[in-house]
Amino acid sequence: MLSLFMGLTLAVVTSGAAATQSGTNQSVVSKNQNYTLAYKKSVEEHKPLMVVVSAGYCPACDVLKKTTIANMERSGELDAVSVAVVDRDAEPELAKQLMANEKMVPQIIFFTRTEDGRWSRKRLKGYQPVQPVRNLLRVVTSMTSRS
Repeated sequence: MLSLFMGLTLAVVTSGAAATQSGTNQSVVSKNQNYTLAYKKSVEEHKPLMVVVSAGYCPACDVLKKTTIANMERSGELDAVSVAVVDRDAEPELAKQLMANEKMVPQIIFFTRTEDGRWSRKRLKGYQPVQPVRNLLRVVTSMTSRS
């Protein structure tokens, strides 16, 4: 079921105008990290997909992206996942599907492939410092290494 969801989500997103990431340093997480590109990278490289869902009006979202996520990206901790940032206001349908109708932002959602090929979802809601994200990242990457 979740595989169908991810496929439909990808189809919806790729049918629209896809933003491209500019510059040569693709390891920097920015608001231009497009979901479609991150999803494709996740599938091609057999990595978990980490999606940060935020909103422009949300101060906690900005702090999460500028501190927790940026610091983890700079330290290389996010190299094991493909990262996307989705703005709930700019992409409301995609955000709604990813958040499973949960309205709270920010959210950090990890998707991993299970042994039977389905997608598993784990998430953190609200502002998160580095440690809870790091802990969930370890769980998610250990699930991927076992598959």
